[in-house]
Amino acid sequence: MTQPLEELQTFFAGAIRAPLPVEEQPDARARVSHYVAGNARLAPAAQLEIYRDQFWMRHIDALYEDFATVHRLLGPDAFTTLVERYLEAHPPTDFSLRDLGAKLPAFIASVAPYRDDPLLADCARLEWAFIDSFDAEDAGPLDPSSLAAIPEDAWPGVRLAIHPSVQLVALSYPAHEYRAAVKAEEEPPRPEPAAACVVVYRGPEMLQYVPIERPAFELLERLARGETLGDACEAVAASGTVVAADLEEKVGGWFQHWTASGWIRAILR
Repeated sequence: MTQPLEELQTFFAGAIRAPLPVEEQPDARARVSHYVAGNARLAPAAQLEIYRDQFWMRHIDALYEDFATVHRLLGPDAFTTLVERYLEAHPPTDFSLRDLGAKLPAFIASVAPYRDDPLLADCARLEWAFIDSFDAEDAGPLDPSSLAAIPEDAWPGVRLAIHPSVQLVALSYPAHEYRAAVKAEEEPPRPEPAAACVVVYRGPEMLQYVPIERPAFELLERLARGETLGDACEAVAASGTVVAADLEEKVGGWFQHWTASGWIRAILR
């Protein structure tokens, strides 16, 4: 048998999570006086509406802060509609707002009409990459002596441990440039399609991002998945995005850049 407190909690949660005002929710309007007393100034529905307003304001504001470029592309009203649809599909399940938008990039990429705009999906994925990078675990820098300890013929079999803050984002639009303009409080025009490969990472003092060439991105992706250096290089060479002879020359420069940027935390044998 349902307990009165459980009934109250279920009713309250359902009413405040609904995107419609309490007065426009037929079930809530009919039942609210059973759970909310009201007072001389406010009717029961009006009292409950205060909590519903706060719920939506808090969650819309949190997602606006995390997805500023999505908000800029859609505009305030359409962004609010997106949040309402998203939270209806994925109601909050945690007291913390940190993970509130974790499923928003996938929601945008799969639900009409948002899925019809690749730039919107790119912006959402990039914004979430910054959040994941910021909150990632820390790890010590690569020990330079570990490089000297590896014989030359052993390098194809090594694996690289990538720093937890490194996030790899393949884009069909230059969403990183658009995001930078939005963060600078500019009024950027909608960018034209242009593929880009971006690495987001936590630098010594702040979050940073850098676009890198496609073959380097593919190699870093494979290494991050745990492939050996030799297997990863062979796969990238076979993909056709770089000539095999050029790859051998480029890998050394890429590796120096990655270690200098703190992307590699250890060499595993």
